[in-house]
Amino acid sequence: MTDNRTPETIVDSTLTRLVRCTRRRDLSGVLDLFVDDAALFGSDEGEFARGRDDLRDFLTTIFAEPVTYGWTWDHPVAGRHGDVVWFVALAQVILEGEGAPPPVPYRLSGVLLMVSDGWRFALFNGAQPVAD
Repeated sequence: MTDNRTPETIVDSTLTRLVRCTRRRDLSGVLDLFVDDAALFGSDEGEFARGRDDLRDFLTTIFAEPVTYGWTWDHPVAGRHGDVVWFVALAQVILEGEGAPPPVPYRLSGVLLMVSDGWRFALFNGAQPVAD
């Protein structure tokens, strides 16, 4: 499968799909966006998952919360080498639902791999910057 889009367009598209799935609490939809041995890191201690079983457990916990998770981002910085795209993006995490706090500055980064049916996360990282 060939994808001639810019790396930034690939990142925008994949992150948009991720947000759509997380807002719907679509466990299988989110899992389908990751390769089997993917790693995920969040900002809080203990927010780490490696592999499909860990990702499923992590997402099940997140989806049980009263809020849903999503992000907005500005123009990702991205690069591509063959079937690998890497990215970083200044973002905001936006929680929706009862008791949700206001948007918070965030940083997104990751690595996407081209597989037979499209781009999938091999690494996804979201982190809240520390204020000085």
